[in-house]
Amino acid sequence: MIYRRLNPSEALKEIVKEYWVYENENPEIKREKIIPDGYSEIIIHYKSPYRIHINGNWEMQSAILFSNQISSYFFLENTGSSGMIGIKLHPVSFYELFGGEMSSYTDHVVPLEEIIPKKSIHLIEALNREIGIPTKILSIDRWITSQARVISKMRIAVDRILETNGLIDIQKLAIEGGQSLRSFERKFKKVVGVSPKFYSRIIRFSKIFHKIRSEDHSWVSLALQSGYFDQAHFIKNFKEFTGEEPSKYGFNEKNLANFFLIK
Repeated sequence: MIYRRLNPSEALKEIVKEYWVYENENPEIKREKIIPDGYSEIIIHYKSPYRIHINGNWEMQSAILFSNQISSYFFLENTGSSGMIGIKLHPVSFYELFGGEMSSYTDHVVPLEEIIPKKSIHLIEALNREIGIPTKILSIDRWITSQARVISKMRIAVDRILETNGLIDIQKLAIEGGQSLRSFERKFKKVVGVSPKFYSRIIRFSKIFHKIRSEDHSWVSLALQSGYFDQAHFIKNFKEFTGEEPSKYGFNEKNLANFFLIK
């Protein structure tokens, strides 16, 4: 079983947060829980496909997918040996590269060719030509570099939320951007996929995974340091995103959720 993170080229650091690779030759079926982390991704399956349970039914996934923001956990199952490359994008990058209404893809994992049929063909062709992970990553780098890009004004707001671990007043963000609160919320949801308030909640929640591994704190102390009003509020938020109470969650388990959230 292999989990790896790879940095994008210098030219793509504002677009791609990181690449990740997951490989597992064991064909035994394993159910994985995926938890919100605040980033959108393009995911390439180069071995057996996966099944997904996100909107009430189990469905077979296609080889190349786009996953936007998710509001709660969902499940995946392998159907054989696993091989995945993930392109973890800055939260506004997909919109900047391809446009569209990002809220349409929230809580959905969609075949990439359904969203950008012509542009995805070039990526599929490039990946099919390559065998090794390094050359596939290089092809992805080149494909992203070849796309036209328009910088969104929401990038600054999203970066402010990330920098403050979700602890920033949304009204203040709207004022800084010279917009009314209603206009700011509408545009943010279009570009990112969820409201700025909900996105801040995801980022605040995700930072718990950094703190829990780097420091030894009680749940009360951890809740207060993470910006929660009290322990009960913290537990409620944690359970909403993971389906489990923090005291019962396996922070040390080797699984995809922890790989994505614990650095």
